[in-house]
Amino acid sequence: MTPYYLLRWLILIFLGLLVYAQTFHFDFVFDDYIFIVNNPFIKNFSNIHLMWQTFPRTRFTGMYSFALNYYFNQLAPQGYHIFNFIVHLCAAWLVWALAGLLFKIVKIPQDYAAKELPFIIAVIFLVHPCQTQAITYITQRFESMATVFYLATIYAYLRARLASEIRYKIILFGLAGLASVLGIMTKEVGITVPVMILALEWILFPKKDNKKMYLIFFVAGGLLYLIFSQIVLTGLNVFTKSFVSESHDGDVLTTGNYFLTQMRVFLTFLRLLILPIHQNLDYDYPASTDLFHPPLTLVGLGVILGIIFLIIKLRRATPLIAFGLAWVLITFSINLVPRSNLIFEHKLYLISFGFILTLVAVLSRLVSNRGTLLRLLCCIIAVLAVMSFQRNKVWANELLLWEDTIKKSPDKARVNANLGRVYGNLGRYDEAVYYLGRSIALHPDNITYEDRGIIYGRQGRSLQALEDLNHSIAMDPNYSTTYIKRSWIYQMQHNDEAALADLARAISIEPYFADAYLERGILWASINHNQQALQDFQQVLILDPLNADAARYKSYLMKMGQK
Repeated sequence: MTPYYLLRWLILIFLGLLVYAQTFHFDFVFDDYIFIVNNPFIKNFSNIHLMWQTFPRTRFTGMYSFALNYYFNQLAPQGYHIFNFIVHLCAAWLVWALAGLLFKIVKIPQDYAAKELPFIIAVIFLVHPCQTQAITYITQRFESMATVFYLATIYAYLRARLASEIRYKIILFGLAGLASVLGIMTKEVGITVPVMILALEWILFPKKDNKKMYLIFFVAGGLLYLIFSQIVLTGLNVFTKSFVSESHDGDVLTTGNYFLTQMRVFLTFLRLLILPIHQNLDYDYPASTDLFHPPLTLVGLGVILGIIFLIIKLRRATPLIAFGLAWVLITFSINLVPRSNLIFEHKLYLISFGFILTLVAVLSRLVSNRGTLLRLLCCIIAVLAVMSFQRNKVWANELLLWEDTIKKSPDKARVNANLGRVYGNLGRYDEAVYYLGRSIALHPDNITYEDRGIIYGRQGRSLQALEDLNHSIAMDPNYSTTYIKRSWIYQMQHNDEAALADLARAISIEPYFADAYLERGILWASINHNQQALQDFQQVLILDPLNADAARYKSYLMKMGQK
């Protein structure tokens, strides 16, 4: 590595650490508890295949990374955050490499452009505030890892396209194929790779030989890829069913109103990329009812059609700008597949490359003086880095995160419920009961009843606790965690028989969930049934070999038995 590239690598690492080093000591938040803390499948490699029964198959690679983290770090968040940061650095490097290749292909007139501007694109990508959710929020490594594989696929394909020797073409095409498969096994956004390659061919290689061969090859490959990703992994029935919206309480999402709402989401994404302020973990986002309600629905559609027009018009004169715009639209297009959540900022992670490429390409044409352009871009980088540093502070713990979110989405049930849970964990029970009750009033949810029931139990209000937990079980009798929590209330009432029955029920529902065995083992030990307790602690260690609590209890009981 030459001193030139070494220095720039050090700049990337330094700026990355400047923005993200503080996050290495942050806690788990939100879905980290589902995918990591309470996920039994990552705690023993021999059971990880069972996650296919619970989680989407398009999360497989990410899940393996969680299992790897758990093996080395257990439930210490630092290792998970450092892993996410390394993934972000890899993504920034690939942005740098891919942008450099694109600048060489299109032959920008300015001599310095192909050398300096790709690195600046990578730096902007590294420090943009819209990336914080995909990096600081541990669970969203799904997005950042999928982006790494996506960028690697396009980069390897381009290198193969430009290679002169057939052996290099075969190796690089093979690497592109491998990266694309890993990408689709990380997150669904990978299904747009064939469309991106067709756009790349159409925009960057309009006069090259063998165009028909490449077109036929990638149309065929694209169809096979679509069949594999949509039918084998996810299924096409998402287009025919409706969803209860998790973005605005009371809305029901169909393919039609979901598509219309995404026109507004596109505008929100553009606004966040241009002016990343008022960022929000959990937007309260009502669905559009038609093209004119809200009016921004039609505006969003108009902007998308306008970008398509620009791509067609600019692809010969300014192919770099055209490809950047095409990247934005193609990577956004996966959001047109209906789902219960309309908008999350982490989806901007992959999209942002196309936007930043377009921005820098446009500025390089508008600002002819090299010094002025570089100073302008450095100012943009400095402002974005400061904004990212500040935004990251919100992610330090769940209290800060949900107090920030409720200011922006005060009437959303999920936000109130999560803030209530946080207050409950901190012992602020009156506030917890208030926000959990408000969540139930906005949108009844069995898990919210469960959490309020536990707060009532901690307050010594056993009857109200059982009423809420019974209501939660009636709403979803196959949710094992509620039985565990109800067993706590029974134990408070010294009703050990009922507590054991609930723990047995939890185990029958989730036989691979170590927590129920651990709770039952502790209960057995408390009533001097040590043999049964040892069996349960042993089962915990089979499911979760690194569980320190089970190992400690087992060791203690075995010592007691030897006396």
